[in-house]
Amino acid sequence: MVAVIGRANVGKSTLFNRLLRQTRSLVEDRPGVTRDRVVETARIEGRSVLLVDTGGLEPDAEQGILAAIRAQVARVIEDAAVIVFVVDARAGLLPDDRLIADLLRRASRQVIVVANKADHPRAEALAGEFHALGFEELLPVSAEHRIGLRDVEIAIAERLPEEAAPGDREDPTPRLAIIGRPNVGKSSLLNQLLGEERNIVADEPGTTRDATDARLVVGEREVVLIDTAGLRRAGRRSERLERGSALMALRSIERADLALLLLDASEGATEQDARVARLALDRGRPLVLVLNKWDRISGPTHVARVERELERRLGFVRDPVVMRISATTGAGVGKLLPRALRLLDSLDVRVPTAELNRALEEAVRRNAPPSQGRRRAQLFYCTQIASRPFTLLVFVNDPDLVSRNYRRYLEGFFRKRYALASAPVRIRLRARGRGRGDDAPRAG
Repeated sequence: MVAVIGRANVGKSTLFNRLLRQTRSLVEDRPGVTRDRVVETARIEGRSVLLVDTGGLEPDAEQGILAAIRAQVARVIEDAAVIVFVVDARAGLLPDDRLIADLLRRASRQVIVVANKADHPRAEALAGEFHALGFEELLPVSAEHRIGLRDVEIAIAERLPEEAAPGDREDPTPRLAIIGRPNVGKSSLLNQLLGEERNIVADEPGTTRDATDARLVVGEREVVLIDTAGLRRAGRRSERLERGSALMALRSIERADLALLLLDASEGATEQDARVARLALDRGRPLVLVLNKWDRISGPTHVARVERELERRLGFVRDPVVMRISATTGAGVGKLLPRALRLLDSLDVRVPTAELNRALEEAVRRNAPPSQGRRRAQLFYCTQIASRPFTLLVFVNDPDLVSRNYRRYLEGFFRKRYALASAPVRIRLRARGRGRGDDAPRAG
């Protein structure tokens, strides 16, 4: 683990993104944007590392968000093999920098001091005063302008332990994204699953702004949990920061194999919940609908209302897997990940082409495609081209003759046929090629 730490607004997230070679952390020219740990695998000088971006450290914070950030950074310091201590060359050496340096010396870790924002000769000269912190390596850089980054990478690589050598295979670990509206309890759920205060939890919407990853073992299987920033309605994302958080959440969905959609049972399903669910399904991700705050639901009348609202708003999630939990008390949380993994395993379906075509014939016998004028769609044969999501390529005489409703019928038929609960099924249509004669077998 390589941790990037420092005061607020010294450019930690910009440096993190440069080292990662992608925009993974949010960058905003004001303090406090990164609150939680952001963890991502990176390649530095041919070595594989876990790169960690942290919230701005306030060494004297005793309460509130700033105290929580300090606790998070303290945990990272304990786990890190190398620490990149970022300071601001323009601002010069400040008392908080000295306090952070004292914390690092007590931790006895490999420390590289990076004097960021040294993008002109005067700032680079001022960077020299950071030698007073007492660390061996001091590198003036400008993360924004990509100056000095190569020196930082070399310095990190020189300090990595031997056991940090990279693996040769792509990580096959299942990735589960926790998604939902702001303030439905996503970070509380992640903390409950991990048994630690992994994310900062506060009773205010938008506390988690970045997407954060955590690894844990479920039974004998390792999984990666991705906690995402809450997705608000597009019209309310007036600040660039809010738009960035929504983008991070969408990227998290794309990086995940399955999405845990957290809903507030005490409020019931909302239109925004439906939008979030559609985002996941449109990207081919299976869903587990997680009704959080179930401890607040009492009596059959209240339960019936929640179930009606779920069906009304999220009825397009076919054969949904629904879990009822309380992230605060822990009720039902222990069953959540095992159920999600069983669902994920059940979707790794590969069906022989001959069997698929028998199923297609049955689907057409039960419900033939409607005619359009004097013409009717003829479905000749199909083959499976993907597992997650389950995707079939169906060859027809003319794709324009297959209505949207009939395509949905086929999706539903194959979903039930192969028990593809709570997951999208995709039907791709293609006009039959000329190389296949008119005597080719037809479905129905």
